[in-house]
Amino acid sequence: MDAFQHTPEEIQQAIQQGPITTEYKADRQALITQLNRLRSTEIASHLQYKQHAYMAVSLLSPGLKGDFQAHADVELRHADILAERIQQLGGVPVFTPAEIAAKAAEVGVRPEQGATLTDMVVENLLIERQQVVAYTALIREIGDRDPTTHRLLMEILAETEKHASELADYLKRSAETRS
Repeated sequence: MDAFQHTPEEIQQAIQQGPITTEYKADRQALITQLNRLRSTEIASHLQYKQHAYMAVSLLSPGLKGDFQAHADVELRHADILAERIQQLGGVPVFTPAEIAAKAAEVGVRPEQGATLTDMVVENLLIERQQVVAYTALIREIGDRDPTTHRLLMEILAETEKHASELADYLKRSAETRS
């Protein structure tokens, strides 16, 4: 259809609503709130991994520094993906440190700084597990009402579960080495 076959009101509505059509069935405002919570957990995780990368100095596990940095990069990419989706839905991604800390805490995510490498790995595992819970709950809640957000969350969840598995495997190997 040619744009000139539409009324000025239809064109204005299309401009204001962007990708949101009558087939969109999710509660946009509630979803934006939830996505901002998840974005906050990703930023908090990014900061924790970055701090752990700075502090990971060990001859026993030299690869952990690089692993922590790589995970930090993924967490920041997740935060960016969520911010883009929030904007597409007509929302504003959280960006102030106080708001990020408050929203992450709502999901139970608070960055920690352990004294040892093992403590750091445990803290990272626990934060990843908190995110798995939050992503899984939102994915179930959304169902098929927002297929695009559902798909994005599934992709992030898969990476988050992979991180949790890698961290748990590291801790298992470390425990076996000490035995």
